[in-house]
Amino acid sequence: MMFSENHIKHIFSGSRFILLLFYLAGCSPEKQAGEVEWTGYTMGTTYQVKVAGAQIGQDTYNHLAASIDSALADINHQMSTYLPMSEISEFNRSRSTDPFRVSAGFMIVIREAMDLYHRSDGAFDATVEPLVNLWGFGPATGTGTVPTKKQITAMKKIVGSSNFEIVDSLHIRKLIPELQLDLSAIAKGFGVDIVAGLLSGKGFRNHMVEIGGEVVAGGLNAKQEPWKIGVDRPKYAILPGQEIERILALKDVAVATSGDYRNYFESGGKKYSHTIDPATGRPITHNLASVTIIADNCTRADGIATTVMVLGPDRGLSWLEQMKGVEGLLIVRSDENEFEEEQTPGFSKYLTK
Repeated sequence: MMFSENHIKHIFSGSRFILLLFYLAGCSPEKQAGEVEWTGYTMGTTYQVKVAGAQIGQDTYNHLAASIDSALADINHQMSTYLPMSEISEFNRSRSTDPFRVSAGFMIVIREAMDLYHRSDGAFDATVEPLVNLWGFGPATGTGTVPTKKQITAMKKIVGSSNFEIVDSLHIRKLIPELQLDLSAIAKGFGVDIVAGLLSGKGFRNHMVEIGGEVVAGGLNAKQEPWKIGVDRPKYAILPGQEIERILALKDVAVATSGDYRNYFESGGKKYSHTIDPATGRPITHNLASVTIIADNCTRADGIATTVMVLGPDRGLSWLEQMKGVEGLLIVRSDENEFEEEQTPGFSKYLTK
């Protein structure tokens, strides 16, 4: 069964559909010799989980399926702006500036988001939700029209993490009533980390977890080799995996990719990316087509990839090279279908193609 992006988003606007879809999409333990796989939908995209080199019976398989489903459903109920009763939706609706209690997972993600905000001088900003909605990339269906300068200026007044604070280990607080959060640039990576941690905790060291292109590669694959992960060529209007730019060989690391070529709209012959620059209130306009980040966890890799997309090729590479334990591949568009690559010094050790 095929779903359009809008259809998937509609499905996940109601939490009661989540577990059903996960179970319907799952595969059996006999999927492939030496490898067991689960697939499904979450966070408006697809997920894939593989375990290699382990004997898994049907009861264990079903138990793991239920555990994966439960973990991903919990994250949706914490951080999905498409679920009206999620923690983030309740926080965004509230006009109170009193402390607001959040779950432990939410707190982990918002702390990482705030750390990136300070490290990037505001290029990564989790309070960008009003601008995301204004440009039609939020829960409301986009109109494909460009907002006016007046509308953008008005929304920018209520965006900025300087208007937000972490009170303590359990509470966050908005300093202006209109402030809203959007954690979509980092939540998928957190979901990958949670599922990978779940598998490791149950003794399955050799695993690969992927949500919407964000990946944790733990241990080795069924061939006792590093996991092979493809990086798409960032052409507009092509399907995932249709054209591969690079192939990575990964073991015990996380990888995340952000780009301008999947989620965008066109108006007046111009393409508008879903990646919003908080400084301008507008979609990015530089020629950086995609960023692939390798780090020790996927939450961090996911957020850094978005940050570099906002900064652009020159500022982004310079900023990235200052980050310890992080490597990156930047693919820069020189023409609609022509690209050049830039990378940090240590990225080449992960390349197989």
